[in-house]
Amino acid sequence: MPRVSLPVTLQLALKQHVAAADIDDDDELRAIMVKLGDLNEKIEAVKQKARHNRACKR
Repeated sequence: MPRVSLPVTLQLALKQHVAAADIDDDDELRAIMVKLGDLNEKIEAVKQKARHNRACKR
């Protein structure tokens, strides 16, 4: 199983809870999902930069 970041894991968990009708798909949830998506993009950019820097040092 590929590794996923914490924001992605949280998004998946929230989607499962919505599907199970544990929580409502409301404005607050959508705002949280957008923020988690933004955070994941930042994490991926930092990871890519770290991979690039590591490759340049070799």
